[in-house]
Amino acid sequence: MKQVFFILFFLLSNFIFPQSYKYANYCLDSLISKNFSGRGFQDGGDRKAANFISRELENNGLKSFYKDGYLQNLEIDVNNIINSKLIIGKERIQKKLGTEFLVFGYSPSCTIIIENKKPIYLESKNDLEKIKKEKIKDRVIVFNQKSISYYDIVVFLNNLNTQDIFPKIAIVQGYDKIQYFSGKKVFNFPVIQLKDIVFEKKIKYLELEIESKFEKNYQTQNVLAYSEGKKYKDSIFVFTAHYDHLGKIGDSCYFPGANDNASGVAVLLDLAKYYSKNPSDYTIVFIFTTAEEIGLKGSYYAAENPPFDLKMVKFLFNLDMCGTGSGGLALVNGKKEKRAGEWFEKFNNENRYFKKINIGEESCNSDHCPFVQKGVPALFLFTFGQEYNEYHTVFDNGKDLPFTKHIDLCNILKSFIETYNR
Repeated sequence: MKQVFFILFFLLSNFIFPQSYKYANYCLDSLISKNFSGRGFQDGGDRKAANFISRELENNGLKSFYKDGYLQNLEIDVNNIINSKLIIGKERIQKKLGTEFLVFGYSPSCTIIIENKKPIYLESKNDLEKIKKEKIKDRVIVFNQKSISYYDIVVFLNNLNTQDIFPKIAIVQGYDKIQYFSGKKVFNFPVIQLKDIVFEKKIKYLELEIESKFEKNYQTQNVLAYSEGKKYKDSIFVFTAHYDHLGKIGDSCYFPGANDNASGVAVLLDLAKYYSKNPSDYTIVFIFTTAEEIGLKGSYYAAENPPFDLKMVKFLFNLDMCGTGSGGLALVNGKKEKRAGEWFEKFNNENRYFKKINIGEESCNSDHCPFVQKGVPALFLFTFGQEYNEYHTVFDNGKDLPFTKHIDLCNILKSFIETYNR
């Protein structure tokens, strides 16, 4: 009797929870492997990730839009930081790349030595607005990231570069953990980022070396697949997730990108595996995009060159940073897609999948945006919670990434597809 009960329990569990933590974690661990070079555009990291995704799709029986596989090729411009070294202070201390300093992804190759120089300190947004920019030329400028937003600093630096006002070097200090951002172009001056407040009055000694390489028309690729609908083949639901991340700098510093966004890719691969074995009445399309980190390049290309008519898309879900969930589920664009947002709130209240559903404003901050601009109804979904908070750092390594709500996330998405608009 116990044996019969166990078999029934096992079968019922697999019916209720067809998603797999084991498979999602296998996908995550593969994508964050150092062999993938941070899924950036050095050492073929993006291609290795795309090939892995393609193999999983093929092994799980997903269909392709193309005769020769799942890849949709495109070209991008990218600035890769190949390596960097920083030595500071009269003691000539070499800073550790990744944890103590980083180089802004738009920086050019350079070798700079600074001794006993007093920099221009910019401590507030008001300082950025009042400074006479001609005074900045060939000077060292230092920003306090604790009192000026990263966004305001980047806008300021970009304006300097556009206006041909070039400081000798820009230093952004005051980070607790340094966040890295890739470059799609090259500034005419270097920018370094420092943990803590390092320079307070004078720079006694600074030696910086940067090796960067700008690649124009670098060939990368999206990965597309689908599960054909049983009844409504020309009625489509789309899932997207970007697989690219920040890559590597030298041999000692790479960015695994576990939550951003190996987690979203793992969720999509698990859903693709499910729909291949359990086809929906609708066609389900999966788009794994490249070059999200340098301006949504992959999703813009996919939206401009879809292998299906975008008018057939009933809804699109973009998944990015899905490894947590103790706090709840966020729906960016939820206020624009009011009916979909209300569906999530109502369904979640009835089934208690998530502690909270946050309905967000419209925002062009991830891969849903190019499709929204084409008139496709879409939501950008991410989970949130205090169990894991790494973003754009070397510490987003997946070590403690729990996939807290993986099954619940998959189930609520599947329920939406089966019940929405009926």
